[in-house]
Amino acid sequence: MSAPEQSAAASDEVQLVERARAGDLEAFEELLGRHQQRVMRVVLSILKEPMDAEEVAQDVFLTVFEKIDHFRGDSSFSTWLHRVAVNAALMRRRKSKADRSVPLDDVMPSFDERGHLAVDIADWSQQAGDPVLAREAGEVIEAAVEKLDEMYRTVFALRDVQGFSTEETAEILELSVPAVKSRLHRARLFLRRELAEYFEKRV
Repeated sequence: MSAPEQSAAASDEVQLVERARAGDLEAFEELLGRHQQRVMRVVLSILKEPMDAEEVAQDVFLTVFEKIDHFRGDSSFSTWLHRVAVNAALMRRRKSKADRSVPLDDVMPSFDERGHLAVDIADWSQQAGDPVLAREAGEVIEAAVEKLDEMYRTVFALRDVQGFSTEETAEILELSVPAVKSRLHRARLFLRRELAEYFEKRV
């Protein structure tokens, strides 16, 4: 989408939000249709369970419908909607699952005084071309993501799984851009280490 098209779409969405705030049900349904699938994907990436994700997503849409008059426009409607969705999904996860995360400081690679990795992490990229290993690696990554603490796991889910930009992720989570970059970097390093250990065992 070109810059003029993006500007026109944003302007159109602002008008839809204003109509929805005034009680226009058709405008709200149009907004919902634009974001429904991505909200569902975001919630599912946090909860993993489709039935739970469906229930939470429906609760989110109901909450947004009831609270849309509270939307002040400090951020885009999309950012506000996804912030509500992420918070709702995290609340459900905290209630329904025991915390299986591990402190990253206990498992992260060590660094030297210059900030470089003190120990090389094996390069497994050539082995990953094997379809069997690729499938197993996907399972390893999924299990490793579950080990991440919530603050790292959520950033990873939004940025790397759902494809939000660093700036969008920061807005949704109400974090600074440097904080998002730092958490994402640590999450990626941890996942890379988990994959490296897996491939080393396969050798």
